Amino acid sequence: MVFGLFFSAEASNGFCLGEYLLNQLGLKSWQNNEEQLGLRYIFFYALAFVVIGWWGAAKYLKASHANLVKALPLFFVALLFIVPKATELAKDTYYSFQDGIQAVEYHADDSKCHVVTTGEKQRLSGTIVLTNHSKEELQVSVKLVDKKCFTEDLVLKNGQNQRMYLLVPKHKNSLDFEFYIGKGKTIFHNGRTMGPKIELIEQNRPSTAY
Repeated sequence: MVFGLFFSAEASNGFCLGEYLLNQLGLKSWQNNEEQLGLRYIFFYALAFVVIGWWGAAKYLKASHANLVKALPLFFVALLFIVPKATELAKDTYYSFQDGIQAVEYHADDSKCHVVTTGEKQRLSGTIVLTNHSKEELQVSVKLVDKKCFTEDLVLKNGQNQRMYLLVPKHKNSLDFEFYIGKGKTIFHNGRTMGPKIELIEQNRPSTAY
């Protein structure tokens, strides 16, 4: 039952243990796994684990631990509050053991990109939010690699036409960008997309896609 709740819990950066395990086993976590659309199978797996765990506890512990069985509803409600916090703590612990670019967390829910078309040009602007969990400053460039929105990969630039961003250690960094591209490099002419897929590139280190 506990595993079922952890299986479906999702951290603030979108990481889900169940989705990770299913993908590692070659199983689908979504009806449309590539675009993450349709039914999300994580819920059904988690429900099965919880039901089996509850049934097993009620059946096999009834004689030896009757009080525990009676407290199952209260125990379950308590887990609903504990598991999300434990999942978040586990995520932060994982990042704290990483080095360099691997210690950078991408906050997709807080990140956005605006597209405005004017004549033959398009202006891209927005914010990419990253937390540098390491103890050192990191200098990175950010590349948009979201084929759902862009016809080609685009390296972000700030208002001063600079491509490099400095990530402060142990800090949540908001990277603002604004630059122009030629018309036709985006799927839509005007609009906004949240949490675009990105790739981080640090000097002298391999890139990492999110």
